[in-house]
Amino acid sequence: MSEQVRTRLRLLHDEYVAAVNSAVEEGREDLVERLAADYPDAALRVMTEYEGVRGAA
Repeated sequence: MSEQVRTRLRLLHDEYVAAVNSAVEEGREDLVERLAADYPDAALRVMTEYEGVRGAA
């Protein structure tokens, strides 16, 4: 996995942690569940987008 992918995944993780923390503070368990369910797909998109670009180069 390239450093670019690792960096983007770290940023994605940080974004989701902040969003989940905000949702928890607001008592939005529905949003927490949705974010937790969406995260794996978002991470997979990052990996396939960057690897797809790298593979095409």
